[in-house]
Amino acid sequence: MELSVVLLAVSVAVATTVLFVAVPRVGTPGEMTLFLRFAAVSGVCAVGSSAMYFIYGAGGGSLSLVMGDVAMVLAPVLMFVALSVLAGRRAVGSSLTAGGLALVVAVVSATVPLPGSLAVKALALAAACAATAWTAFRSNVPGRGPLRLIALTTAVYAVYCVARVVVGIAAGWDSAVYLAAFSFAPATILGALAVLLIGSAVVHLRTGPPRAEQPERCPAGAAVVIGDWDLASAAYGPDRMRTLVAELRAAARELRPDAVDVPSGVEIALENAAVVLGEHLRSAYGWEPEQTILLVDGGETAAIRTHPWRGLRLPRRSARS
Repeated sequence: MELSVVLLAVSVAVATTVLFVAVPRVGTPGEMTLFLRFAAVSGVCAVGSSAMYFIYGAGGGSLSLVMGDVAMVLAPVLMFVALSVLAGRRAVGSSLTAGGLALVVAVVSATVPLPGSLAVKALALAAACAATAWTAFRSNVPGRGPLRLIALTTAVYAVYCVARVVVGIAAGWDSAVYLAAFSFAPATILGALAVLLIGSAVVHLRTGPPRAEQPERCPAGAAVVIGDWDLASAAYGPDRMRTLVAELRAAARELRPDAVDVPSGVEIALENAAVVLGEHLRSAYGWEPEQTILLVDGGETAAIRTHPWRGLRLPRRSARS
C-alpha cells in the first residue's frame, strides 16, 4: 500500500512539473523566455533535491528519497530541454524524454533498494548531463562563453556520476575511497558548485547584449537574410526554415562564388541583392512569392551591419535578371 501511494504521488508530481513547463501557453513570447522558464524550474529541482535528501536523512521515509532522486534527475534534463528550446527546436519531444527519464528513476527508486537505486540514478544523471553538455557545445546561438561553461560543467558532472558508479561497484559502496569522494557530502558540494556555475551562465545569457547590438560585419557586400524569422518559423516550421536558408546560400553562390554565410542568410556583392536573389530562387528553386518576400537587407533589419559600397566593382546584371 505504501509503495502504491509513493508511486502515485511521484507520478503526479513529475507529470505536473514537466507538463507545466513543457506545454507553454499559446503565444509564448519567444525562445529566450521559454529557455528561462525551463532553466528556472531546473534550478528549483536542483535545490529541492538537496532538501529532500536532508529530509530523508532525518528520517523522512522513502517518499522523500524518491522525490529527491526525481528532482535531481529533472535538474539537468530540464536544462537540456531549455538549451534545445534556445537553439530553436520544439520543446515537446525533449520534454517527453525528460518526463520519461524522471518516471523511470521514480519507479526504480521506489522499488529497488539502495545501493541499486543509487546506481541507476547516477547513470540517469550522467546521461542527462551528457545530453546537456552536447547540446550546449553544438549550439550556435549568441553567447558562446556561457554555453561553453554549461557544457564543461555538465560534462564534468557526467564523468563524476559514472565514476561514482564504477568506484561503488568495484571498491564497494562503503569503501574509504567511495566515502571520501562520492558519498552524499562530496556529491552535494560538487552539485551545488555545478548549480552555481550553470546559474551564472544562464544569467549571463539573459543579461548579455542581444544579437542586434553586436551585429556581424559585411566588409565586401550586402547581406540578404530571412526577415520576420519568428513569424516565418511559425508558418513553415524550423526544418523548412533551415532549408530556406540553405537554398538562399546555395543560390547566392551560384551567382557569386565568393558569397559568404551570415546569420540567417548570406553576404553577396550584388546590386539589389535581395531582388536578384529572389528572382533566382523563384526560377531555380521554385520559391513562391510569399517566400521571396521574406528576403530583406540585413543592414535595414539591424541584424547585419554592412559597409558602404565604396571601391567595390559590381558585375553587370544580365537582361534576364
